[in-house]
Amino acid sequence: MAINLLGLVKDQLSSAVIGNAAKMIGGSSAATGKALDGIMPTLLGGLMKKSSTQSGAGELFNMIKDGGHDGGILDNMNSLFSGGEATRRATTAGDGILSSLFGNGLGSVVGKIASIAGLQRSGASSLMSMAAPILMGIVGKQVKSKGLNASGLANLLGGQADYVKAALPSGMGDTLGLGSMLGGAKAAAGNVANAASNVGGRATAAAGAGAAAATGAAKKGGSFLRWLLPLLLIGGIGLFLLSRMGCGAADTALDGVKNTTSSVVDGAKDVTKGAVDGVKDGAAAVGGAVKGFGSKVVDGVKSFTLPGGGNVSFREGTFGDKFTSFLGTGSTKVGERFTFDNLTFATGSANLDANSVKEVNEMSKVLKAFPKVHINIEGHTDSRGDAAKNKALSLARATAVKNKLVGSGINANRLTVQGLGSDKPANASNTAAAENRRVEVVVTKR
Repeated sequence: MAINLLGLVKDQLSSAVIGNAAKMIGGSSAATGKALDGIMPTLLGGLMKKSSTQSGAGELFNMIKDGGHDGGILDNMNSLFSGGEATRRATTAGDGILSSLFGNGLGSVVGKIASIAGLQRSGASSLMSMAAPILMGIVGKQVKSKGLNASGLANLLGGQADYVKAALPSGMGDTLGLGSMLGGAKAAAGNVANAASNVGGRATAAAGAGAAAATGAAKKGGSFLRWLLPLLLIGGIGLFLLSRMGCGAADTALDGVKNTTSSVVDGAKDVTKGAVDGVKDGAAAVGGAVKGFGSKVVDGVKSFTLPGGGNVSFREGTFGDKFTSFLGTGSTKVGERFTFDNLTFATGSANLDANSVKEVNEMSKVLKAFPKVHINIEGHTDSRGDAAKNKALSLARATAVKNKLVGSGINANRLTVQGLGSDKPANASNTAAAENRRVEVVVTKR
């Protein structure tokens, strides 16, 4: 019997680990545990699907080998959700794993997990980023200890179907496109055979009906000739009368046809020219779309294809959606301002928490796809406390975002920072309001 990888995962997720994870995402232990119960079989299902092809199994094997997923991450699980360097490294690795497994479908998966567990999407997303390297560590440990190659890895994962099917959240199999991988190959083959039989039967019946119709038509051929001959006679009389009218009448008739045809053609040309001009005017107004850029929305999540081939997904109306959509137009407009949704810091601190790291990492992917874009990062605080200290803190927070972007590969020359303290409150009527504590991005060049 195949080893139960989900059972090994459960052994790692102690109540202490789940409690630390709950603190990290700001959720309850119960909701966090429920989310992880759905996340782990979902991730394992993604691994199963990827390994079901020879190329996918090879890519997965190389990911385990090159990423150092040998089980070492399991040695200190309690520190993994501490929000420190271990968390940062795991989150970065997890983002790459999730992108490889789910691609543009990641937003739908995150949405389902959040809904099932009653968590914010940001919390579910962070948990998935952390859970992915844990599962990869467990799988990688098996690969290392058993000396498996890519084919052995595929067999290991293929043997998890029953465990995944029993634990997978309702409807997630359809979202992942697992299909017969969970339903059983024999049942799938039977369905295909039955479908083929039904199609064949319908085709035979249709052929029979067609033959009968053709035979009937042949029998009725005599009646067809009975009404065709009078029509031919009437047509001959008409031609005779037209010849008696003279060439002038015939020419007039032909000229009328020509004029009508010419008017129709000219009208079509005018309509076509107007449509083309309208498209040109519209494109000029919005600046067109950047080559290679596109987006689609599924269940309120907008997935973007970035120039150069990268992909990111954001909930509609969020910072990521607005910022990416703005850059995706060919416009040269600058000065547009965007406010981070989930960028938070501990009170009086400039240290980014795990959720904040996630949002900045996604922004980094977008900036890499638009290398000509420059931004100014503005830090803001509320009015409480010393004004000078608030300005210093707001600058430190803006700088923390810049440093994170630079660390992810963004050229520092593209980034400037400002610490504005409480000088420009978002809520002027209440300068101590929570929305005044924010970090904004202003596009300065594109």
